[in-house]
Amino acid sequence: MKKIFTLVVALLSAFALTQSVSALTYNVTVPAGTKACYITGEMNGWNPSASALTKIDETHFRIDLPAATADMKYQYLSGPDWKYIEKDATGAAITDRTWSAMDVVAKWLETFVPDERDVTIEALVPADVKVLYLVGSFNGWSSPSDDTKMTFVSEDINGKVFSIKVHSMDAKNMEFKFCAGPAWSYQQTDPKANFVYGTTDNSTAVVVNAFEGIFDPAKTGTINIKVTVPAGTDSIFIQGDFLGWDMTKAMKAVKNQDGTFSFSIPMVMKIYYNIYNKADWNYVEADLKGDKYPDRTATYPDDANTSISVVAWKKSLSGFTTAKEATNNIYSLNNELIVENVISNVIVYDITGRNIENKNLSGTFNSKKLNPGLYIVNVDGATKKVSVK
Repeated sequence: MKKIFTLVVALLSAFALTQSVSALTYNVTVPAGTKACYITGEMNGWNPSASALTKIDETHFRIDLPAATADMKYQYLSGPDWKYIEKDATGAAITDRTWSAMDVVAKWLETFVPDERDVTIEALVPADVKVLYLVGSFNGWSSPSDDTKMTFVSEDINGKVFSIKVHSMDAKNMEFKFCAGPAWSYQQTDPKANFVYGTTDNSTAVVVNAFEGIFDPAKTGTINIKVTVPAGTDSIFIQGDFLGWDMTKAMKAVKNQDGTFSFSIPMVMKIYYNIYNKADWNYVEADLKGDKYPDRTATYPDDANTSISVVAWKKSLSGFTTAKEATNNIYSLNNELIVENVISNVIVYDITGRNIENKNLSGTFNSKKLNPGLYIVNVDGATKKVSVK
């Protein structure tokens, strides 16, 4: 009996030790009247509904997060949606937190009142829709996936009807929309605004008239992207709607002998994406001003083989965050810019950073006619300021 007791104590001690080293505990004091509390941050992909805290008493909540580290940024919410985000005592936005032994929330943008139930949503859509997905606040606006793929119900002269049952913690206030394909590039455009469930009934029906794109498996193909990057970049990743904007699924590029990188994206029609020099949101590509580069797009088959240049990184592993200076012979002639010895790509910006012209080529580049003034030329990832007279 003594041996069994000793073994149990040892197991419990080992379990406690494992808990202490594998999980980071978040404790928070919240305003009176708070019914629930969620944490959103780098540890859960900034999903507002992914991590609900356990209620300790009327003003204290707690959660253990095994994947979290002390330097990860986060905020609290009183419910599973961004409209319940925390604010400071004056009602202003707060700076992202990093771990501390006890956090205190001053106030909420809105205080969540739970309305937990299963609800069924039906949608009438155009007849050419092949598949339909639901996206919404019920799962933190996660990208379309097999979990939210709707069931085809019927078809008539008005179009097709699809249906799905989902579980919501905030059913009446739940916002949602539809995608006619497995990515955000197929989201609805008419109506453009989100639907609001808005009823105590357990089912509702809506009509969607148009989508940004309609997925057709027969029209998909592989998009190949060749990327020229700033000097000192050892590896790059691609992230986009086709990967659910889930950084844990970021795709690493193949490095080519000429120093460029390549991606092959199979079975897609249209994608939104950005390039990163690390599988981390902070290491995204930047524009000439140092701001995050706008989401890129590529469409099959027009962009089946496309070349792009990254000007700079918001943050870089190599320490080089700004664009290198181009050494090509670049000059103006008859109100045109001439760039010699181009490898893959030239982008011309005006002095405000506005994209004037973007062309993929190998050889000599001749711009269109330009007004007199200063321009910034990016050639194969390097930049140079040039005057047009």
